[in-house]
Amino acid sequence: MKQLYIEIELMSEAIFGSGQSVPGSVDLEIVYDEYGLPYLKGKTFKGNLRDEVFKLIRVLEKYYEKKDYFKYGEGLFGKENDGTEGWKKLKFSNCELDKNVRAMLKYGISNKQFSQNDILKALTNDRSFTSIEKDGYAKEGSLRQFRVIKKGLKFKVDLYCEKALNDIELGLLAGGVSTLRHIGTMRTRGKGEILAKLKQIDNDGTNKDITDIYINKLLKEVKNHE
Repeated sequence: MKQLYIEIELMSEAIFGSGQSVPGSVDLEIVYDEYGLPYLKGKTFKGNLRDEVFKLIRVLEKYYEKKDYFKYGEGLFGKENDGTEGWKKLKFSNCELDKNVRAMLKYGISNKQFSQNDILKALTNDRSFTSIEKDGYAKEGSLRQFRVIKKGLKFKVDLYCEKALNDIELGLLAGGVSTLRHIGTMRTRGKGEILAKLKQIDNDGTNKDITDIYINKLLKEVKNHE
């Protein structure tokens, strides 16, 4: 199978929350590595994408009952008690900045050009949030400081699978990717808006956006079973 990955561009600030606070700094810290580089855990991203794919499947099965699309979703994401069949399912890397960007920043740290904290400050901002009462006034004691990842950064999730994916599986995956609009914490308050694309690395090393290609193949397959 050709190497597949998902490219994610932050269209708004995002919070990949760690659930931790830093006394004297922020009430909600993001997840970042030893170099200060923010990332979203692959398991979390997989769960977000799985929800979108199965929303699509429920729509397809409601209107096109001649095809069992649910089994294709399980083929991608697995099900409970997969046992020895688990190796056939998709595996997700962490959602990270491009490897070349990470390598450059790691090199800068190793050569003491800047520190982990410098990188964290360059890629993030601190934001204040508060709860609003029904009368429109801020709720007393509700002010919180959150660290947010800056808008415009691009992240990447590598996909791995020991078996070749068929056109229906790729179509469902592409459909889920295209409808995944938010990730991270505080999605209902405008954070974590993304533009996601399913991409493929061809044999000559070029990167190709295959999102629409496989969505169209899925639509064609659906129409053939009307």
